[in-house]
Amino acid sequence: MTFSYSQVWDDTLRLLRENARLLAAIAGVFLFLPALLVAQLLPVPETGDPNRAFQALVEYYSQAWPWLFLQMLVNLVGSAAMLRLVLVRGTSVSAALAFGLMLLPFYLLLSVLVGLMVLAGLILLIVPGLYLVGRLVPAAPAMVAENRRDPIAAIRRSFEITSGRGWAVFGLIFLVGLVGAIVTGVGAMLFGIAFMLAAGQELGRLLTAIVASALNAAFATLFVTLYAAIYRALTSGQSVAATFD
Repeated sequence: MTFSYSQVWDDTLRLLRENARLLAAIAGVFLFLPALLVAQLLPVPETGDPNRAFQALVEYYSQAWPWLFLQMLVNLVGSAAMLRLVLVRGTSVSAALAFGLMLLPFYLLLSVLVGLMVLAGLILLIVPGLYLVGRLVPAAPAMVAENRRDPIAAIRRSFEITSGRGWAVFGLIFLVGLVGAIVTGVGAMLFGIAFMLAAGQELGRLLTAIVASALNAAFATLFVTLYAAIYRALTSGQSVAATFD
């Protein structure tokens, strides 16, 4: 089976169009709002002294980590709900959110395991980590679409459906990620400059945080939908929910 970038991208856009309103509602509450609150209430410290920068970051994360962890949990519920919404036809927002909450402990463990595997690969001369990204991308969609609670089973399923296509999947993720990072980074910077000049320091920072959080939420939603489209392509679009295993 050929893994076509154009077909996956077309499917991503189609899923976004078909579920735009519902995805926006979930992203607004579970991605945008937490990011904005953290940016405003727990801003990363700015220091002009390079010798103090690392120490300042250590102090910041040592104090802010409970709230950052809570933000991550909220994000995970939102991403699981969005995957459920686009992968299982007929799912309502309330049902998707209930599913995301129920799946959270298993989804969190899967995220940790995938992160550790990729990190270990990156430590081993980087290339293995990049390859593992391609092999592990469908793990989360497989867990959601196939009602899997066992993270190891989801990882095995991901390796099964990406056999022979690891680098192809990574290439697509890299291209979309690179373009998205440039667009969000440049967009936030330009809006930030304009807001600072037009509205002053305090209001300018608030408006910049709003735009940056919105751009990041939109980018994250795009990526979640892309992961779903990749899973659909690797499984011939068949994402019938099964019983929990």
